[in-house]
Amino acid sequence: MTKRKKHFRHFSLPANAKEDGDISLVTDATDALSSLIENWERATVDCTYADVPRELLETKNKEKLLEKASEFALFDKSTSVVSCKRTNRVVRDYIGVTGKGPLVNLEKKLLKKVCEQVDPDNLDDYFSAVETFSQEMAKANSLSYTAGTADFDSVNNFAKGEASVNEGDSNLEQARRAIEEAIKP
Repeated sequence: MTKRKKHFRHFSLPANAKEDGDISLVTDATDALSSLIENWERATVDCTYADVPRELLETKNKEKLLEKASEFALFDKSTSVVSCKRTNRVVRDYIGVTGKGPLVNLEKKLLKKVCEQVDPDNLDDYFSAVETFSQEMAKANSLSYTAGTADFDSVNNFAKGEASVNEGDSNLEQARRAIEEAIKP
């Protein structure tokens, strides 16, 4: 057992807290969320879509479109254009709201098991830190859910390699900021 302190927001757990027990929930959750933030672009952009080239859909190319459709039941996939959408799926898994991921039932565990190991003189600080964490995660939950249904980038495709149109202030971007706030030391 090492003698380092573990931080949960602005609250430090005692240096003698057991390393391998429930205290590891705090560091595991922080590490998982930090990893999500570091790999945000890869986690939130899904480039598994293929679009028919717009030129092929023009009225003047009707014969060509019918020809391509009859050849391969749909169209010649070699002429398709790869496009992307923003997705909230990985984010929602990470924050534990889908029943998967490292944070499933974390708040319950923090309030039930971990607080038993906190110095009684610091319980108010501990509960305040847990509450702040829970509020930020609830915000991330709500925003990531909305991102899957209402963000322009989640319902419309954008070209691979290009920035999405609404990236700056989308619900998904606001969810990212809420997660950063939740794990901020």
